[in-house]
Amino acid sequence: MLNYTVKLDSVKDLVELKKLADRFDINGKINQNGFHGDMRSVLRNIFYLPLDEATIEIDDYRESQVGYISEAINKLSA
Repeated sequence: MLNYTVKLDSVKDLVELKKLADRFDINGKINQNGFHGDMRSVLRNIFYLPLDEATIEIDDYRESQVGYISEAINKLSA
């Protein structure tokens, strides 16, 4: 499982996260203070913005993608 701390302030950030999930064909969850959302669901997560110190848990990925995923998520890092 991969864990990253991110800051999601806007719909644009949620869209970027969904694009990242689609590009790498990964699944994961966004967690912050009792909120648990799917990283592919933009509309459901809008109501919980801003997510200042959210943790993303990615559990479905290929080992060869870890470096690329980490690099892409760095844009959203808190």
